[in-house]
Amino acid sequence: MSDTIQTITERLVEMFQVTDQILNSWEGDGNLQFPNLMSMVALKMNWNEKQVKESDPLIRYYVRNNPEWHVTRGAHGGIMRAADRQKKQQVQAEKAALKLQMKAQIEGKQSTPAPENEIFDDDDQEQDI
Repeated sequence: MSDTIQTITERLVEMFQVTDQILNSWEGDGNLQFPNLMSMVALKMNWNEKQVKESDPLIRYYVRNNPEWHVTRGAHGGIMRAADRQKKQQVQAEKAALKLQMKAQIEGKQSTPAPENEIFDDDDQEQDI
């Protein structure tokens, strides 16, 4: 490998290691937003704004392709641990199964005929006058 390739590779490895350190030390609830991650990496590596803009797509690529982390999109999206995502999906699947089971029970009750009440003749019933 040429010296240029070696130096660039070493910089990328250092950047990815710092990203891993920050992600592994993050203990917040919910999802970590990419801009917050970038500002933490920039502080740790002492980057200026130009360096942050250049490194942003590389860090995003690294996090998205890292099996330990899951990236979600949308209003509450961000970076979450893959294990947390699996737990969340398991809870959702259990809820869906319970809903189906309850729905089947309700439909089962509705489909069974109602118990017939005793039918009284007018002569058999007491009448209060």
